Amino acid sequence: MLREPLFTVRMGVSAMGPPRASPRTRFPIAEGLGIFVGIVAWDLLADGQTDLVKAVLIAAPASLAWFALRYWRTKYHDKQN
Repeated sequence: MLREPLFTVRMGVSAMGPPRASPRTRFPIAEGLGIFVGIVAWDLLADGQTDLVKAVLIAAPASLAWFALRYWRTKYHDKQN
């Protein structure tokens, strides 16, 4: 017994619909956590101890740089093409 879906997703742009806004640039939380965990794991495997301050001091600027790159690409680079 097949049931109808609760909702449907329409792909594409309709001729009567409003123009779509560009997607917002989100802060890369997952990437920042990945960098943090990677540095902590590297320290743990290499030295047998963790340095959480060092991991935060590396992961935070890396996340900010990643966010700046994403923002630049959505704001300026994509409009040139």
